[in-house]
Amino acid sequence: MNPPMEAAAAPAVASSGYELRCSLNPAPKQERRSARVGFSTKRPPCAVNCRGLLLRPSSRVYVAASASKSAVMDNGPGDSRVRRKRLAVFVSGGGSNFRSIHEAALGGRVNGVVVALVTDKPGCGGAEHARCNGIPVILFPKSKSSPEGVSLTELLNALRNLKVDLILLAGYMKLIPVELVQAYPRSILNIHPSLLPAFGGKGYYGLKVHKAVIASGARYSGPTVHFVDEQYDTGKTLAQRAVPVLANDTPEKLAARVLHEEHQVYVDAVAAFCENRIVWREDGVPIIRSRRNPDEYT
Repeated sequence: MNPPMEAAAAPAVASSGYELRCSLNPAPKQERRSARVGFSTKRPPCAVNCRGLLLRPSSRVYVAASASKSAVMDNGPGDSRVRRKRLAVFVSGGGSNFRSIHEAALGGRVNGVVVALVTDKPGCGGAEHARCNGIPVILFPKSKSSPEGVSLTELLNALRNLKVDLILLAGYMKLIPVELVQAYPRSILNIHPSLLPAFGGKGYYGLKVHKAVIASGARYSGPTVHFVDEQYDTGKTLAQRAVPVLANDTPEKLAARVLHEEHQVYVDAVAAFCENRIVWREDGVPIIRSRRNPDEYT
């Protein structure tokens, strides 16, 4: 977790074209209802609420000081000096995969930094974790029920301003707009709780996936990390982990074991991206180069 910031020490980020203004906020519940990007420390009773206006004066999107961290030069795969990749994570729920990736980045297992959390549910656990760790939260999409959200154009502008390298879907329940897929080719990953292409597509999410797996009589299930295209769960597979389906399994039991593997395989896949170890074969299939031996692939 980032150390608490003092209001008087908030810097002005000239390179990003906005200025940060911080104020003490003793009421974190009010922040939970806010769709604007901001962050607070986790320590009661007073939290620090920092917000910075993006280049567009009319934009509702705000970013925090943590998004302006500089990175070192990119020197190629496997090099400790490879530039830290900038990650944006999309979440609709508790965000356990988001937490795993964030913790791996803080611990050095992933050579990246989470610079934004995008959600359609500002009160979800993933958004709360982001706020408590100084990660900007963006509410998307804008709708009649969420008029305080941002438009697609505003979201794209925010991600560009934050210099995002990789978008990670971690339980985000909305179909990603085509314009966003086109803006980040081969740079959007998703985690799905089945061995795709089986039990994927619209309507297959959460316990529905595990119920279908058990009902089918399949002997194995497991998570799939895949690149995102314009449809649900049809992008190229990057990594998978097999999980046996036991004779007395319930959807809940199977879900727990698959989720444990999700946390491992997603972090490994993100680490590979951040170290430039993903190679695309001539037939368009992505494979991961081994960290220890560049001549081996997983």
